[in-house]
Amino acid sequence: MTGSKKRVTIKDVAAQAGVSYQTVSRVINNQANVTEKTRRQVQHAIETLNFRPNLAARSLARRRSNIIGLIVPYDADYLFRDPNLLAQISSIDAEANARGYNLLLSTAAGSDNGLEAYERFVRNQVADGALVVETAAGAAGNQLLNHNNYFYVSLGYDLSHTRKYFVHADDRRGAGEATRHLLQKGHRRIGIINGPPIGAVGATQERLTGYMEALAEAGIIFDPCLMVYGDYTRPSGQRATEKLLALSNPPTAIFAFNDRMAMGAIWKLKSAGLRVPEDIAVVGFDDIPAAADFSPPLTTVRLSGVQVGRVAAQMLFKLIDGEPIESPEVVLPAELIVRQSS
Repeated sequence: MTGSKKRVTIKDVAAQAGVSYQTVSRVINNQANVTEKTRRQVQHAIETLNFRPNLAARSLARRRSNIIGLIVPYDADYLFRDPNLLAQISSIDAEANARGYNLLLSTAAGSDNGLEAYERFVRNQVADGALVVETAAGAAGNQLLNHNNYFYVSLGYDLSHTRKYFVHADDRRGAGEATRHLLQKGHRRIGIINGPPIGAVGATQERLTGYMEALAEAGIIFDPCLMVYGDYTRPSGQRATEKLLALSNPPTAIFAFNDRMAMGAIWKLKSAGLRVPEDIAVVGFDDIPAAADFSPPLTTVRLSGVQVGRVAAQMLFKLIDGEPIESPEVVLPAELIVRQSS
């Protein structure tokens, strides 16, 4: 008669790793007060022993609320001006509902200080974890979440090096493909409408890098006069395009770092009596729903906000449930969608 296999316990993991069982618990719960070396020792012991935490016991011990937060360090009105973010929120909410969770939204609520959204979330003390929209306020906000031992996943880049887990699209590759598309069309002076120069987020910086790399590959020296700034709105795209048209040697193509600015650019070009793409080509970024129906239909880079939101939510639930994370960073593909504006 063969005996049943002995169940591996947290104390077995502690003995294997040469640490206390309390330290193992902190690693399993992804708490901040563990050195990276110790964390690796414990993870190695967990894998060696094929240890699986008792999720029911962990839920009881942690008094799980079945609520996750979404921290948006902007004014609430921003949500309704960004179709890509709305798509992310929709998929996050669907993933939460499928698991019996509710979604708690925390915004800057009219404050210019994005940190207010983080502080409000921490004060509530009701959520099991959070998804965070990337902003320039991220460093201080993420430190606040780390200090309070929250599970969280960022929708964006780890510019501040304070984030542990993050999901984003491949903005650099997408911008490079958009720029190469215009180069293949024969354009050599490609103007760009960048995001705000102050408080730039990682996505904007990555798009600029992709643009610059594509120019360098083609042997083209970047002309700083061809870079103007907007604030991601259609009116700012109009104003930025007016500046480009006023140059003594204006561009033959414009690459706007989001679709709304690209639409503003097209509106301004038309009002100036210019044809798109015959006189000036225009490319956007995001592929918002209105892009395909615009006149002319907008060439753009498609980012799946739905996929970004879903993958980030799935990662957060793995953290909450103590499941292993294959990689702290997930990069999702970006796809160039060629339409009539280029």
